[in-house]
Amino acid sequence: MKVKEIMNRDFVKVSPNDIGGEVIQYLYRERKSYAPVVEDGKLAGWITALDLLAGCKHSKIEDLMLLIDEIKILKEDDEISDELIDEMIKNEDIAYPVVNDNDEVVGTLSVFDLLKYYKNR
Repeated sequence: MKVKEIMNRDFVKVSPNDIGGEVIQYLYRERKSYAPVVEDGKLAGWITALDLLAGCKHSKIEDLMLLIDEIKILKEDDEISDELIDEMIKNEDIAYPVVNDNDEVVGTLSVFDLLKYYKNR
């Protein structure tokens, strides 16, 4: 099974220039605890609610986000493997950004997406 078969295509995204306090409110309204940081359609970083709570609500997201070399990035054609699931569990990662072959963000894969998939099998 490939990532694109179960990833969330209806994801929230934020910009590096967004302000932390506004993003916290946006994530809360959307009932999300993470978002890819996207600039010109490409992944620029990753932000979680914990990152936002630890940062300043007046800071720009670019000053609070995890950079792409600090996160796991999935390709939409990657296989969902036991190793991937084990890594998510071991690292307590809730979600990963998913990109296509042009490095454009096309979705997110969360533990909740995996649970929904396996529950409905």
